[in-house]
Amino acid sequence: MHSKWQIWDFFSSFKRDYLKTYEGALAINSFDPICLKMVKDFLTRGADDKVIHYKMAAEVTKGWIEEEFQTLSLFGNSDSFFIHQAQDLNAEMLEIISNLDITGRFLILSFENELATWKKLVKDGKIPTLVIESPRFWEINKLLDFTCAHLRLPLSYEAKTWILDALENNLGTFYNACCLIKLNHPEAKEVGINEVKELLTLEKLDQFQLASLLARKKQKEFFEKLVALEGDFEKMRGFFNFMQGHLIKMADPTYLSQKPRLTQYDKDLQSTSKLWKSDELMNEIQKFNRWELLSKKKDSHLWHEIKEAHLRSISGTR
Repeated sequence: MHSKWQIWDFFSSFKRDYLKTYEGALAINSFDPICLKMVKDFLTRGADDKVIHYKMAAEVTKGWIEEEFQTLSLFGNSDSFFIHQAQDLNAEMLEIISNLDITGRFLILSFENELATWKKLVKDGKIPTLVIESPRFWEINKLLDFTCAHLRLPLSYEAKTWILDALENNLGTFYNACCLIKLNHPEAKEVGINEVKELLTLEKLDQFQLASLLARKKQKEFFEKLVALEGDFEKMRGFFNFMQGHLIKMADPTYLSQKPRLTQYDKDLQSTSKLWKSDELMNEIQKFNRWELLSKKKDSHLWHEIKEAHLRSISGTR
């Protein structure tokens, strides 16, 4: 079984008591730490009275597997386990786990990336897999709607639009922002834009301002702001991911014609898309994709490339 879900579909349709009767190993992969926590809580709360222990992949050894799953304990082997950072398991450990005969309990392997270990697991097909996929760039508004519904936070349309335009568009940012709003307005029937603005005065990367500068081909101003953020790999990773989505929208903004109402961001995207050729946008997308990978690796060469790009923007070369 290889099952893929968007987060809002998972919470609306997946069986809450799935683990109550599940036996054997199960591998899950989620796109975000907050997503992992939400999915883990959802599944384990439906496991009824099963005892669940949590371990890191580094603690999973041959000796531990033999003791827990391959020998008969004096007190019986009935406890279930949730293994964090399963991508760190080596091939030998995965092979052993894949061949275990687990009855009456479960062993969940939680993966936090889709690199070689995960790909091999999916290809082998010996362990069922459950994937919570990252939302597509055009589904970000659905991600915010889901977060509000999950936390039972009644945000107004204007407040949601402001959040989408003002905050980094990812689950972690949305979840933390909505938790803060909920904490301050626990009984509100609707929380408006003014209440939201009072709470979310965050020091953040203004990705929309930066995207607008680049979209208008104001390279010098764009890189002046970007080089000032040297050292923050995680913030850069999120921004470079956002920029790829932004540039893809610029490459084909026709989807905007289907929206009943355009935000200022939509209007800005429509006008700036006319300033670029298709090959120029593809080159920019590839550049930001490379920079995102360098950010994930925390590779300091990223800052050298950004500084070189800044110097080129000053001199007027590309």
